[in-house]
Amino acid sequence: MLDRRHFHRRSIRPFMAGILFLGLAACGDTGPNWEPQDMFEAPKQAKVDDRYRAMMDFKALSRDAGGKEYAAGPSATVLGAVEEAVALCQEQDGQGCKAVRVGLTWVDGLDQQTIESVMKSYRDTMTAEAYQAARQGNMGAANWLAYHYAVRGENLKEAEQLSRQALQVAPDDPGALDTYGLILYKQERYAEAEEVFIAANKAMPTAEHIAHFADNALAMGKTEMARAAYQRAMQAGPGPVLSQTIQKRLLALDLGGASNGQQAPAQ
Repeated sequence: MLDRRHFHRRSIRPFMAGILFLGLAACGDTGPNWEPQDMFEAPKQAKVDDRYRAMMDFKALSRDAGGKEYAAGPSATVLGAVEEAVALCQEQDGQGCKAVRVGLTWVDGLDQQTIESVMKSYRDTMTAEAYQAARQGNMGAANWLAYHYAVRGENLKEAEQLSRQALQVAPDDPGALDTYGLILYKQERYAEAEEVFIAANKAMPTAEHIAHFADNALAMGKTEMARAAYQRAMQAGPGPVLSQTIQKRLLALDLGGASNGQQAPAQ
């Protein structure tokens, strides 16, 4: 999570977001806009959000067949930035959209296997740096790593421990709350997750936070609540990747094909 906005997280429109949240009985960028490269020597008691404001130039770039480029990021995950860059191209009706830069590495002309190797290298480096910073007491790093694990559905027990540590420093931080809710959701602890997502959305009802609440509501079988939440998430200005995900879920609900089981969380 920590950008977790994807690292674009938090273009907030407080007034509009507040209006969108009203009327939704229990509604819950995901993540913080933060990168591991910015985690070093952060004050241990600083608010989780505050220590990740300055970020490295970590972006992804895509290009359409006509040569027009689309930049995305910074993003909390390499994959997230790449997906967003390509989605931006597709959103503007670009043809032949493809990634040409991953972070600071140009990948134009490389084969898919090599591009995936570049992305894995970035991801592994970021995760290692976040792990080390978290061990040194940086709770922003702990939150980022917890969110990273939650999105990938791995090391969930460790992710929960990291998330709880972050919440001890900043118990009301909406990004940290959203991370914790996502971890509970991934463990199928839906009732607990619902309470946490409600708290996160009361504090900061972003499109991503609302979509996470909707995913959890759907997993609980609360279909109409999930539908209403997805619709509010769409009104809250989601990025292109999240917008595509929400539209697919709304279509599945309209077609009656959505199950009550868990699905990959909206990102």
